[in-house]
Amino acid sequence: MNRRDILDFFGEQGLISHLMPGFEFRFQQVRLAEAVARSLDSGSHLVAEAGTGTGKSLAYLLPAVLWAVENNKKVVVSTYTKNLQQQILYHDIPFIRQKLGLAFRYSICMGHENYLSLRRLKRAGQAGLFTDPEADSQMGRIFDWAGQTATGLKEELDFDPLSTVWEEVGRQKDLCMGKNCPTYSSCFYFKERRKWFASHLLVVNHHLFFANVASQGAILPRFDAVVFDEAQNLEEAATHFLGIEISNSGLFYFLDRLYNLKTQRGILSRVEHPETGAVRDAVAKTRRAAETLFEVVLEDFGRKNRVVRFYRPPGIPNPLQDPLVRLRESLKILEGLVEGEEDRLELSAAANRCFEIENALSAFLNQQMSEYVYWLEIAERKRFPRVVFQGVPINVGDELKEQVFNRIDRMVLTSATLTTNGDFQFIKERIGYEPREEMILDSPFDYPLQALLYVPHDLPEPSEEIDVYVEALSKRCRELVHLSRGRTFILFTSYSILNRVFVQMEDLRGTWPLLRQGDLPRSQMIEKFKTTPSVIFGTTSFWQGVDIPGDALTSVIITKLPFDVPNEPLTEARLEDLRRKAIDPFSHYQIPRAILMLKQGFGRLIRKRTDTGIVSILDSRVVRRGYGQRFLESLPPCRVVNHLDEVQKFLDATDLPRPVPVVD
Repeated sequence: MNRRDILDFFGEQGLISHLMPGFEFRFQQVRLAEAVARSLDSGSHLVAEAGTGTGKSLAYLLPAVLWAVENNKKVVVSTYTKNLQQQILYHDIPFIRQKLGLAFRYSICMGHENYLSLRRLKRAGQAGLFTDPEADSQMGRIFDWAGQTATGLKEELDFDPLSTVWEEVGRQKDLCMGKNCPTYSSCFYFKERRKWFASHLLVVNHHLFFANVASQGAILPRFDAVVFDEAQNLEEAATHFLGIEISNSGLFYFLDRLYNLKTQRGILSRVEHPETGAVRDAVAKTRRAAETLFEVVLEDFGRKNRVVRFYRPPGIPNPLQDPLVRLRESLKILEGLVEGEEDRLELSAAANRCFEIENALSAFLNQQMSEYVYWLEIAERKRFPRVVFQGVPINVGDELKEQVFNRIDRMVLTSATLTTNGDFQFIKERIGYEPREEMILDSPFDYPLQALLYVPHDLPEPSEEIDVYVEALSKRCRELVHLSRGRTFILFTSYSILNRVFVQMEDLRGTWPLLRQGDLPRSQMIEKFKTTPSVIFGTTSFWQGVDIPGDALTSVIITKLPFDVPNEPLTEARLEDLRRKAIDPFSHYQIPRAILMLKQGFGRLIRKRTDTGIVSILDSRVVRRGYGQRFLESLPPCRVVNHLDEVQKFLDATDLPRPVPVVD
């Protein structure tokens, strides 16, 4: 695909200009499309930051589709957020196929656990698994839906099924009978997988991509190129996928699903054999050992919310090792004795799970992986405290380089936020990426005209006395909400400050709906925000992946510079690692990480050329500390003001509608 071809599509008089309502020519989009085409044609790697409004998804999708079709190849497009994935699936791809008339095959690739298993659904219906009325009701609704759905995807349900319910009817890799399954010909998962192998374009998320890496390519078909959008999240996605996690709630759930002593239900209640009783006894002994283990942990570390990092093996006794081994052996023996293939699959999967738990627990307690960081989390719950053992790699750059970047010839990493200090050095060092071509494309938006940056000098710093800080922060947020007449995102870095500010601002509820993260599903909050002038109080998930163009969002308030919590175990371990290498962690890690997140938060405001509004940074460190200028210089160029009267003048010029009082 040469420059002439690119201009035929993206040029001022190109095909897209005639077929897309409201199309605006953007030379940045042309340059990105050209660079993606070069990467695919030459078999090379590209990293490109494309500012908000570039139209980057279309700029990489169109060259990818044309290259894949012309060469009979397969391209993977991987995103981090569901919002971007849906934009690609329901806007960009239909436009390319229907408006541009390009014939190509594509698939959305979901993890196997997202699909309904018809065989397991039938088996669950026969077993009478649930005494809980809600779970039983959900099973009935899933039975009704199974006869109507074309995809069998859990996300199609109009309710969020309980994990205990979906566990019984969702597909599980270890329980799959493959071609021996009586429902194989109608299996939702295998029907979809057959499409994957015939597709030119595979749309996945980062989690599934790394699951495929960990399985040595057993999940996705072989592909020839990959585009990572939202690539600033690659390090975190890979880190957590490569980690280990064992929790008391997860372990108890696994054992109860095998056989619940109280309800006398579970897999072993359905397996009829004289040896079943011995396996049930092994489950009971393992359950008691698990309770002993976690009770010891709670006695030693308390029952209140707490995070404890282990710098060396914690010396916690492991009463689970022998019971898990015996349970696994008894499950394998019973597997060899029963006749039904479904029963054998269930028992084999349970035995494998025992092996995985045994290995993970040993790896954690003995700290077997030296380049990992290990910690314990305790969270208060109604029934019993949740205890979680966690271990994750401190650095994933070498692993990514060896397992991903060196094995794929054609690769594009892109996002609106990849650079700090005007280059890609930080992201390249963190993930071990060495592209042939680097490209920084500014946003086509007129930020000096469309946006105002409000940076007050008179607020206390976040480290000052908490009550004074929260009161001043709440007062300024309230003033800004009044000026923007609702239509505001207030972005926080912690739930505790969010909740305190929310309480202080509840008096505004009579004028605007106040939508607090956690009170409603995020999708419902966003839909309400789009239709009614509102105020959203959000943390991490609202800093990125949220797209609200138009007048609905006029003000974004960033309450605090988004530094990682320095004593959070993974962050602490990364800082220690940099110090050992004689690298200043604050300048080379903490500030760049916070800059990338700040750019994400800023990017929520202006989503199209007719948008206007203000971004407020209410963290006075940005003007009082020497490093503050690095943050301001990282943002798009716009006028910076320090006083509310200047904010009012700017917003008055946008002629916002007056608020209508809300009746709760």
